[in-house]
This record gives sequence, C-alpha cells and structure tokens, in this order.
Amino acid sequence: MAGGDLGGAENNMDKNDVTQRIRQRMEAGVLPRVIPPLTGEPGWPTSPTGHIKADTAIGVVKCAACDSPGAQVAYRFPDGRIVRFHGRCHRIWEEECQRSS
Repeated sequence: MAGGDLGGAENNMDKNDVTQRIRQRMEAGVLPRVIPPLTGEPGWPTSPTGHIKADTAIGVVKCAACDSPGAQVAYRFPDGRIVRFHGRCHRIWEEECQRSS
C-alpha cells in the first residue's frame, strides 16, 4: 500500500496519523506503554496478569488507537481496563511500546 495507508474497511487513517495518535495517547497515559504478557497456566507463580483474546464485540467497540469501530484484539489489564485495537493498529501500538522501552 502506497504512502503508508492502512487501507481496509476498518480504518482509513494513514499509518503515520495512527502512529502519532498512539504516541500522544501513550504520553497522556491513555494507552499503556507496555504489552502485557500472554496468560500462562493458572496457578503458576509467574503467571502474567494481562492477556490478549478475541473480542466478542467485533464491529461494535472502538479501536483505542484510531477511534473507528470494529476493534478485533483486546487486552485486559490488572486494573480492569480493557484496551481494544484493530489488527493493524495493534501492530503499530506494539511497535511503539517496543520503541519507547
């Protein structure tokens, strides 16, 4: 896709625009700066507290990065917060988390 366009029905924003929005939201504390580890086996002392799952509200909830409906990926954080993304927005957020660490 030319010019960094994310394309697809879920998001018409340019990749650079999504990246800027993610950076602003991370700076403001709206989006977390860390990716929670995947859930391990219950009862393990090192079991992580956050996890990723398929979202049952596909097509209804807004993406935390671009505000368009149809988020497909969800993280649940220990504080009870759920952050949802489109697949492409999720990848950009992961890249920004790795960049800022």
